[in-house]
Amino acid sequence: MIKLIATDMDGSLLDDDKNLPPDFSETHDILERNGISFAAASGRSYTALAPVFGEQSSSMSFICDNGAFIVHKGKKIFSAGIAPELLREVISVCEEKLPEAYLVLCGEKGLYVTEKYKPRSQKELGFYYSSRIVLDNLAETDDVIFKIAIYDENNPQEYSYPVLEKIFGDRLSLVVSGHLWMDIMQKGISKGSAVKQLQQTLGITAAETMAFGDFYNDIELLKNADMSFVMENANEDMKQYGRFTAESNNSSGVTKAIKKYLTENGLMHKNTTKGYANE
Repeated sequence: MIKLIATDMDGSLLDDDKNLPPDFSETHDILERNGISFAAASGRSYTALAPVFGEQSSSMSFICDNGAFIVHKGKKIFSAGIAPELLREVISVCEEKLPEAYLVLCGEKGLYVTEKYKPRSQKELGFYYSSRIVLDNLAETDDVIFKIAIYDENNPQEYSYPVLEKIFGDRLSLVVSGHLWMDIMQKGISKGSAVKQLQQTLGITAAETMAFGDFYNDIELLKNADMSFVMENANEDMKQYGRFTAESNNSSGVTKAIKKYLTENGLMHKNTTKGYANE
């Protein structure tokens, strides 16, 4: 029986306009009544994640910053900061080798940027990194930094990721987290390591876990859930990492698959529309 459901946000639970499924509140209430924990797993920071769920956030778990920061029912249960000397080195390398990239430092006290770079898409940054603190020099922050997010309009998979992986791949965890984003965390940190930590905290196994994802930073999350779903809207090369395919994020694929599972296991009494299909 499933006891934990962990889902990616952008491209999975949220539609393309960044809205929750219309039936999310109803679905979450049913999960709570059945003692099933729900976790939002995202590259976003906690300050950007919790407000999306309003009052329901107090009863949820959050895997934030691609696994570097975990909150369960309002309490921090795990955090992993990047060593200050490594942080300064990454900033220096980006300034030298990736002058068009834009860095956001995600820390315990806030989100940090510099006005040195002028990204063309303020809307894109606003989706994920609102309430930013502007510094003259990012290396001068005294906060614990969980993640370095890199906004790259040249395509991070082809531009920034290869450069930084070659230099830092043996010392840090790097992942392409979106079509315009890549993230850097402490070595060994991922959504997969975070869901393992959450499973341990809750006394839950991978066999009791359902997970949803659509992008490369979700691969480890999917690997640590026996009931794994890749979204229909995901890149084709992502489909190999899920046992099932969920309908697209714009069709409320996550909540449809959850409701189908609940119905099949007698945990809710009304039928649902289309759910998931074996690949």
